[in-house]
Parts: sequence; C-alpha cells; structure tokens
Amino acid sequence: MQHVLSEVKKLAIEAGEFIADQRKSFDLNKVESKQSHDYVSYVDKGCEQLIVSRLKEILPEAGFITEEKTIEQEEQRELLWVVDPLDGTTNFIHDLAPYCVSIALRNSTEILLGVVYEVSRKELYSAAKGHGAYLNDTSIKVSSISDIDQALVMIGYPYDADGWRAFCLNMTGQLYGHCASIRSMGSAEAELCYVAAGKIDVYFESFIQPWDVAAGACILMEAGGMVTDYDGADEKWESGRQVLATNGFLHAGVLSVMKKSKEEIITFNK
Repeated sequence: MQHVLSEVKKLAIEAGEFIADQRKSFDLNKVESKQSHDYVSYVDKGCEQLIVSRLKEILPEAGFITEEKTIEQEEQRELLWVVDPLDGTTNFIHDLAPYCVSIALRNSTEILLGVVYEVSRKELYSAAKGHGAYLNDTSIKVSSISDIDQALVMIGYPYDADGWRAFCLNMTGQLYGHCASIRSMGSAEAELCYVAAGKIDVYFESFIQPWDVAAGACILMEAGGMVTDYDGADEKWESGRQVLATNGFLHAGVLSVMKKSKEEIITFNK
C-alpha cells in the first residue's frame, strides 16, 4: 500500500500541474452547469481522464467512482478509486483558492488511503490507514482546541439552498460571536485537510458527494480527527449527505449546537 500511495502522490501533483497550466488560459465560455450554481469545465473532465488512465496502470484490478464519470462506474469491485479531479470548480473558475485534486482508494468497508493536492499553495496532503497523515511529507496532527469560543469554524453552504438554507443560517447564528470566526472556502477536501493540519478546528457541510470527502476524511482521521454525520453517527458522512469534521475535542459540543439548531427549526415551522 505504501508503494501505491507513493505513486498516487506523484499523480496528484502531475494532475495539479495540469490544472495550474490550464488556469493560465482558461476559457470561461466553456463552463457547463450540472445543476443550479454547480459547475463543471473542460479542465475537470480532462484532468479526470489523465488521473483515470494512470490509476489503471497503478492498480489495474480496481474500479472507479468519479465525479465527472468519464469512465464506467464499477462500484461492485472489491477495490475502488474515488476521484474528484477538481474539487472547488467554482473557485477555479474565478481564480480563487483553494481548489484541489482528490484521490482515495477504498474497499467495501473502509478508506485505505487518501491524497489531496491543493493546487494554489502546492500543498500535498496524504495518508494511508494506520500510518498517519502528512503535509508535504511532514507529519500533521489536528489542533488541541477544546473550547468552541476559540475555534475557527468552516461552514460549507450546499447547492440545495432550499433544503438547507434554514439549517445553515441557524447554525451561523448559533456560532457567530461564539467562536473565533466563521469561514467558507468552497472546497470540501481542502477544508477537511485544513482540519487535519490544525489550521482550522471545525468543518461541516451537507448535500455533497463521496468524492468530495473520501480522501480528506482519511487524512483527517489519520491526523487524529473525527468525522461523523450530524447525529454523531457514521450512516451518512461517507455519502457526503452530512459531514461534520472536527479535531475530536470539539465534536460533542458542535453536535449539541446542531441538535439545538434542528430543534429550533422544527419549532419555528410548527
């Protein structure tokens, strides 16, 4: 697995260099819309084709779950590559960091390795299960912040605004003025890695996809962090439907805030 990880790290950097080169002459007129405010570009698709072709060489027996579906999805395979060729496409379109290459390998029960390359900062995050987490080959750990009042919180705002507006606005209200600050950066994988590296302390987002979280979650957990759904369980986070990621020390406290937020929304809607 360490050999596979080494090859994937090289590939992620190569794909990131492709993205950076394409950004220099990017054609905004060729952007497509998958759904309201959810975009894809020819760079996403070209990068995915590059990644897929190389991953086939690294581990021919593995199947694929990819965002842009440039290859047949083979979820019945024992080993699966989970690929987001360009996480943070809206940021990329606007030439705004961060945006990432994300590659994970999983079996039927767990994520085995994760690699995320943040293109703008040239930061390579990586982890293999049981072997720790790294940023550019330096070991990383989550922060030791245990007081929400001192925590830097990242909130991801879902494309399904009608479904999640009330919750996101209520959570913002619950946290604003009661934590160090609130940010939203537009790349789930980057935000998960930033929690892993102790740059931020809490991140949560809903209505995303497995390829948005697989690699970053692996890195975060290997760095000592915690990932669950909004009820503190594991049922939904791997699908991306609900992802709460923290340094672990803050997890119970944030779950308590989420419970209060949901109760207030229900009461308001009665």
